[in-house]
Amino acid sequence: MGVLALDSVYPPSRVFGPLPIDVGWTILYTPPALAILLLYAAAYVKGPAKRVLSVALLTAALLAGHFYIVYAGMLWRALVPAIGLAPVFPEPQDFPLYILLYELWRIIHQKPLKLNCQKQTT
Repeated sequence: MGVLALDSVYPPSRVFGPLPIDVGWTILYTPPALAILLLYAAAYVKGPAKRVLSVALLTAALLAGHFYIVYAGMLWRALVPAIGLAPVFPEPQDFPLYILLYELWRIIHQKPLKLNCQKQTT
């Protein structure tokens, strides 16, 4: 939401001057964010095969999540009309969709924390 707000207040054309195409901060923000995400996926895995697998699985999850949000967003927008604050998402009335998507993410990705608690003898 901060990037969308920055687009309306201080667009890239004010920083870089006249641009040949109309781009927003969202388009400029996405490639570095994706690169950082992929580096993060590879950083905490040991072994080259596991690093490649980690990056491949993260990429597959991003692609699947993108298609899911597109179709869920189309259905949501058919039921709940836009106010016109943002080009696509998010708008204040979209909070139930994001709560649902967060809950799906939490169920899929978070595993119960197993604590290795041992009694200490002192």
